[in-house]
Amino acid sequence: MNNRAAAWQVAWRWLCQRRRHAPPNVDIWHLRFHWAQQSERLYQQLQNGDYRLAPMQVLRRGGHSWGQWCAQDALILKWAALLAEPLLPKPARCMHLRGYGGSVVSVAEVRAALVGGEYTFVYRTDIRGYYRHIRKQQVINQLKWHVTDPVLFDVIQQYVHYSVEDGGEFYTPELGICRGCALSPLIGGSLLHHVDSYFNAREGTFYARYMDDFLVFTRTRWQLRRSVKRLHEFFDLGGFENHSDKTQLGRIAQGFDWLGVWFTPTGTTIASRALENHCARRARLYEQARRQKLSKAETELRVRTYEARWTLWAERMLGHSLDDI
Repeated sequence: MNNRAAAWQVAWRWLCQRRRHAPPNVDIWHLRFHWAQQSERLYQQLQNGDYRLAPMQVLRRGGHSWGQWCAQDALILKWAALLAEPLLPKPARCMHLRGYGGSVVSVAEVRAALVGGEYTFVYRTDIRGYYRHIRKQQVINQLKWHVTDPVLFDVIQQYVHYSVEDGGEFYTPELGICRGCALSPLIGGSLLHHVDSYFNAREGTFYARYMDDFLVFTRTRWQLRRSVKRLHEFFDLGGFENHSDKTQLGRIAQGFDWLGVWFTPTGTTIASRALENHCARRARLYEQARRQKLSKAETELRVRTYEARWTLWAERMLGHSLDDI
């Protein structure tokens, strides 16, 4: 079995697992029911270069809206992501990419960098609306360097120039790539590899990135100013701007937030922002339960399940039990 066929099977299993809890009237169940008849036809259509992605659908529920690909398109995009992953640059310092350890490893590396007291100053920021402001042509230019397969290139190019259907109205965003897709974190991570390469080569500086979140430690104030200036030059070059409300600049001793963990000279705790989000999410669960007219027992079970998952996340990020705080 070649890589394309193997990726096709992996993508299908991923789709079935990802949408196993979908409502009974959505398209995944129709696709699963007819998969034995449609699989080969769909695969050949893709290999012939004849497949075209449908516009994303805007879904609304409980006052929230989001875009979602149909099940068939989600399958194709996962297939493309599996084949593109070894081709696109994967910066070693961008921890959100698969196989790089995720947020837990990133937090552990930051904690280790602070142990020796080598660094004095910190700059932490992120890009405001990163996905929404990505320049499509910049993505296409990068793809031309790394993706030579015409079928794969065509699928990703369709993804970049995606369209959206919202209540019968169709539009194609001039800027940005969509979220909620297997390709999104891969392209979002590789697009800024030149930033990672630059800061990784800087002596006397610690650098970490998690998608569009950036963290820089320096020994001196001069190094800090130079790093901040250079990072902002990269932002300007890509058409981005930093999020001022999520920016911290100063001495490490004053404390800083990284991926929901608050670092201080005395140790780490869960950041107040993460705690506020946790409380807000918990309140939304109660509101959703009331709208759905769930029983008290069902509501409490849903909330306890969420709290257990959040506690597990917090303990993994801190590296110890919350009972030890």
